[in-house]
Amino acid sequence: MSFMDVINSIEDSDEFKDFIRKNPHYYLVHVFRIIDNDVSSNWQIGYYSKDTDKIVVFEYNNDLVMMHHPEDALKKEEYISKLEFRDFKISEDDASRICEDILNEKYPKELSNKKIFLLQNLPEYGNVWNVTIVTLAFSIINVKIEADSGMVLKHSKENLMEWNR
Repeated sequence: MSFMDVINSIEDSDEFKDFIRKNPHYYLVHVFRIIDNDVSSNWQIGYYSKDTDKIVVFEYNNDLVMMHHPEDALKKEEYISKLEFRDFKISEDDASRICEDILNEKYPKELSNKKIFLLQNLPEYGNVWNVTIVTLAFSIINVKIEADSGMVLKHSKENLMEWNR
């Protein structure tokens, strides 16, 4: 099921309709999923409110929608930008293939263990798939992919062992 189908299912659910009726100031800010050793986690769709500075996540699992309690927003900017939906051409699968190409071309010795997919609107990039790859050698590779075109905007690699130094 595509992330757009998941968003539609969530927004058609009674849980979401009841929530948004009571909290109309919340808006869509992210689509999140982890793939760990080829096992996919549930989709998590986040909605943010500038008024409360909280994020509410709706989790989707096999046609079941579960709303999590509001949590403080983790952000660098004053507020989190709305995820602006146009006709996204890049799916999670497309983003994964693009990341594999980057790994093979730029980081050929790295073997991925876990991929964290976050579709979000970053002020400096716009709508992007912000993909973090954890490798078997404890490296973190981050790839930012434009959600409309599939163009790789940035990629970088850091070693987890050097983070505390």
